[in-house]
Amino acid sequence: MTLKLAGEEIGIQEVVKQIAYNPGVQNSDDLETATKTITATAEASGLANADYTKALTLTTPGDTALEILRVVARLAVTIDSFDTATHLYCRVYVDAQDAEHLLFDADFTGTGAKLAAEDTYSGNKATIFNLLKDGSAHTFYFFFWIDQVNNAVISAVQLWEGVGSKSSGWWPIDSCLAIHHQGLASVYTYLDRVGSGSVSGRIIFSNDNAYLRSLGTETATECLVLNNNQIWVRGTVATDLNYLSKIQVVLKNLL
Repeated sequence: MTLKLAGEEIGIQEVVKQIAYNPGVQNSDDLETATKTITATAEASGLANADYTKALTLTTPGDTALEILRVVARLAVTIDSFDTATHLYCRVYVDAQDAEHLLFDADFTGTGAKLAAEDTYSGNKATIFNLLKDGSAHTFYFFFWIDQVNNAVISAVQLWEGVGSKSSGWWPIDSCLAIHHQGLASVYTYLDRVGSGSVSGRIIFSNDNAYLRSLGTETATECLVLNNNQIWVRGTVATDLNYLSKIQVVLKNLL
């Protein structure tokens, strides 16, 4: 397309770009193949002494127009029995055993399935967030101990991570992905969750309460005018992992 102004011909080039990003959910699977009896009464020192380890890799967008803003993790532990102990403690670290790399610091009581979820982002557990969003493999180290002798028996340990949030409310806004684009766009999203609740989301205006479009489990938008908007994902249960499974955007620029 060309425009003629004051006798001059000015060329305007339209550039259309399609970006696909499919982070899905990363899953350790059950790390305990049978049962494990926990007898330690203090956290072990040293990564080599972890009760379980698992390396996971969260894929990153292949284009700088998409930026990860939040990574959510979910921990599940099944306690079969206690003897005289009444508390089972669990700490999960990422890559190093220190405070900055501590993802979960859980205190479980009673038997049965125990759940915890944690968001990492620039304002919370930033060291871990910067690791998990870099596209490389990172190792999760699990340490268990009890409050007193004798023991606790566990039969399941599992962890998940994804681009999303544990949020179960409408405020504050917990954006998980930024779309750096000003102009026309169409957006397809598929949202999912690990847990018992339901998941939904919104295309919002840069972490404001206002939103451009509601998102269901699967949504294909009409043509939108974006101004550096963000994707927000939420659920209905606080211990669920609500995540962006896939997104495709078609962006149109004028050069």
